[in-house]
Amino acid sequence: MPLWKMPEKLMRPVFGLLALLLAAALSMLIPPMQSPDENSHIARAYLIAQGQVLLQAVPGSHPKSNDDSDMAGYLERARISGGRSGGLIDLGLLQFIDGYMAFAGQPAKRISSAQQQSLASLTWSDSRQFYLMPGTGYYFPAIYMPQVLGIGIGQALGLSIGHSYQLARGFSLLACFAVLWMAFRTLTPNPLVAALLLLPMSLFQLVSPTLDGLSNCLTVLAVSLFLRALQPGRAPSLATSWGLALCIFLLSTSRTHLLPLLTLPFFLAWRGRSRWDFLLGCGVAAAAMGWTLLALAAVSDVRVVRDQSTADLLLFYLADPGAFFRVVWASLADPDWFTYVAQSFIGILGWLDTWLPGIFYPVLWVGLGLCGLASVSMSSWRQDWRARLLLAGVALACAGLVFLALLVTWTPHPAVLVHGVQGRYFVAPALLLAFALSGLAADLAPARRWRNTLLLAGFALASLVALATTLHGRFHVL
Repeated sequence: MPLWKMPEKLMRPVFGLLALLLAAALSMLIPPMQSPDENSHIARAYLIAQGQVLLQAVPGSHPKSNDDSDMAGYLERARISGGRSGGLIDLGLLQFIDGYMAFAGQPAKRISSAQQQSLASLTWSDSRQFYLMPGTGYYFPAIYMPQVLGIGIGQALGLSIGHSYQLARGFSLLACFAVLWMAFRTLTPNPLVAALLLLPMSLFQLVSPTLDGLSNCLTVLAVSLFLRALQPGRAPSLATSWGLALCIFLLSTSRTHLLPLLTLPFFLAWRGRSRWDFLLGCGVAAAAMGWTLLALAAVSDVRVVRDQSTADLLLFYLADPGAFFRVVWASLADPDWFTYVAQSFIGILGWLDTWLPGIFYPVLWVGLGLCGLASVSMSSWRQDWRARLLLAGVALACAGLVFLALLVTWTPHPAVLVHGVQGRYFVAPALLLAFALSGLAADLAPARRWRNTLLLAGFALASLVALATTLHGRFHVL
């Protein structure tokens, strides 16, 4: 039976399975540890699999780890600070990480088949060594459950570290698809939402065992549940309220710039006059803020040497908001800064060392613009204009928090430009803004639905060609 003649109920799972197989094939093109901070995320997942929820302080005497030129000084600063910066990692896993990290950020290097086989055969040992991963200490452990499950099963079955890593990557991919399946069943995504998930950068992170892929998928599910609860004639169910609360908690405790999502349950409480949603919102907000304050107080990150603490800089910008907006405006007005962020939003792969072919950046930006125009719908404006404005406001607040978070944690003071900003940080805020364009208007006329399908097919084809050719050239062709 041709695909176009299949019933819609059968077509969806067929396309979902094909998409999963395609994502798995893309994943095979990417060697381990080639996504930004993947080494630290895998190390943190290992610690959680061993039952260590929080990071630990640097021991008084420690062996060399994290092979960087200034690592000895970094280790000493982290030890003196007394905060939690890392943990004891299996030596076999460290060899696996370090072996692949030798190629991270080195576009001219390729890993040979012999090296891959040697690294893949490494086994778990009884010895451990301290490893720094302070950037991961802010994330609530539950967001790592897919990777933890893969590593834990690999260890329990006595699998090699390479096979355990592949399990972690596979479970991460399956978790992303499971969340998207729930989101798309809850609310049909508009073309811009789908296009943002199909960006080369989004797909690259989706098939890598880091946090971006799952956090983007959870953002789609959270907003889908939020809008579904607002549909006319539908009383919010207990499952919807709890599902939304869980998504928001995971997102706000793993992506600090998404804390404004905490406003969504309160909007539902106001709109439905629901005491239950209000209490649930208070509980989620208290838990999220409690974890965030605990992590900020406990974790010591001295990768950027400054005279001021994160708390000092936060108080500085709160006392002088004008200074914050001046730095943000200066950054946006800087051509090199803006070009880099715009390109990394579409996709700069690897450890930000691998650009797509130049033609794909304007092509995909035009595609996003067309998908945005196709997503605009005013048919439900009277019913959902408040919700749309809220989503747009939350999106802007999340984008603003990207700048603030990097100003107080990653940018030397006094700041001229905001350091450390990457375009991928704005994908989740862009998803919120995309949902605001259509609101509750998910059901489209057949002609418009086919137009959007063709538009998305063309966008997906361009994105996949850009991603596959770039990955092949970066990792498999010298």
